[in-house]
Amino acid sequence: MIQPLIFTEQRLFPRAMDSLLTIVAWLGFSWLIFSGLLNAIEHDPLLGARPFYTTLSTLRIYLLVASLIVLALIGWAKYNQLRFRIERRKRRPGLERHEVAASFNITPELALMMSQAQVFTLGHYDTGAIDRVWMAKILTHAQSE
Repeated sequence: MIQPLIFTEQRLFPRAMDSLLTIVAWLGFSWLIFSGLLNAIEHDPLLGARPFYTTLSTLRIYLLVASLIVLALIGWAKYNQLRFRIERRKRRPGLERHEVAASFNITPELALMMSQAQVFTLGHYDTGAIDRVWMAKILTHAQSE
């Protein structure tokens, strides 16, 4: 398989948290099953092995449902892998500086200054046309590389 179906976090802290939460969940599930069995035996000790068979029947249903969910998720992931294995979208070429200037109805020099600015604020007329440009800092050529 080229790509894994599930991407997991590789740093230590997220992996440790995942492991800890998984262990806590399994301990909680085991405690619920065990306490349910003890409660059934204490409540009616003459039942014999019947609570164990009931619990096994319940666990079998849980495993069946979990297996169906796993199969559905793996099937959906495989379907999406096959469906999106080829990128069909094409990247549009970037606009030239004169085209940007023409689309905003500004001078090419102002478009150049705006492309070099780290932060700028635009003021607009009511019609939406650009009224003013406030530039905080302009990058020099050496800073941008």
